[in-house]
Amino acid sequence: MTRSAQSKRLYLTSAPVSEANTSSTELNPSLYNRNDVSRIDFSGAGGYAVPQLEALPALIEYLSEAVLVVNSSGSIVCINNKAAQFLGHTQGALRGHCWPDFLVKRYQPHYHNLVDMGRRGVLSQQQKPTEMAIICVNGDIKDIELTLSYLPSDDPLLVIVMRDLTSHKAECYKLHTLACTDPLTALANRRHFDQMLQNYWDECNKTQSPVSVLIVDVDHFKQFNDQYGHIQGDECLRRIAAAISLAVPRGQGLAARYGGEEFALILPYHDEAMAKAVAVKVQHYVSQLKFSEQGLSDDISVAVSQGFASEINGQFRTPFAMLCAADTALYRAKAEGRNCISSSC
Repeated sequence: MTRSAQSKRLYLTSAPVSEANTSSTELNPSLYNRNDVSRIDFSGAGGYAVPQLEALPALIEYLSEAVLVVNSSGSIVCINNKAAQFLGHTQGALRGHCWPDFLVKRYQPHYHNLVDMGRRGVLSQQQKPTEMAIICVNGDIKDIELTLSYLPSDDPLLVIVMRDLTSHKAECYKLHTLACTDPLTALANRRHFDQMLQNYWDECNKTQSPVSVLIVDVDHFKQFNDQYGHIQGDECLRRIAAAISLAVPRGQGLAARYGGEEFALILPYHDEAMAKAVAVKVQHYVSQLKFSEQGLSDDISVAVSQGFASEINGQFRTPFAMLCAADTALYRAKAEGRNCISSSC
């Protein structure tokens, strides 16, 4: 044997695995004799190292990641204890199950595409991890990051590494929520409002549907703040924000704190008449607010002025233009005596 041929040897600790033993200790690396070394040659196209099947359970059990190996038909050949715990069953019970069945249905086509890329030899070793979701044995759905490696041989194998993204996703969602939410009122903030206005505008234009925007301003709020203090003023804004939220149709649109004592609503699929109906509800809910539980007199009340604009037949070229029209309508409502609703038309 030549020196170059000798260099193409890989030595792995291995030991046969009894198919009859299905306990969770069957793949414990401590049960393997470290002095029992199998010599494994490179084989297959491209000179890849393909370990003997009986060596794989011991090999993947040493790994710190959740790892399983499946054959060309998708059946689980072996799985380490960490992956078994992640899926919610024992190693022995999971062996032989169809791995793709654990994937949430919408991710299965992408997984099969990765497998096909492996068969065709175009699955890059630099392939980035893919985000997917799995259904555990108990029915829980978990977000995962999946890395797939293809082992070519007469019976090709796929080595799958899973990383749990559940806590990562939860933290990202929390950060996203904080970045999009006004801390005082818990409504959307100005940044999120601007983003969603463009999104709803594009969505409604695509389907040739109407979209409206409504701006709400609390009348004489500075006087309320000056007379009762900023703590009471903040609570007043929270109460008004809750009242405005009640007027927004469930699942349709967005309510945001636009700035100071101004609020704004995006109303997709709402024409002028529908937008005005929402404004009337806002006015009604706000007028019903009482502040006695804040320690203030029962006769204290607040009112709002509102302006709205609706895009129906292309009268506004951009969502910003529609917003400006609603703002102009708002100042018209203020000029007309406040506590009223004005349209851009």
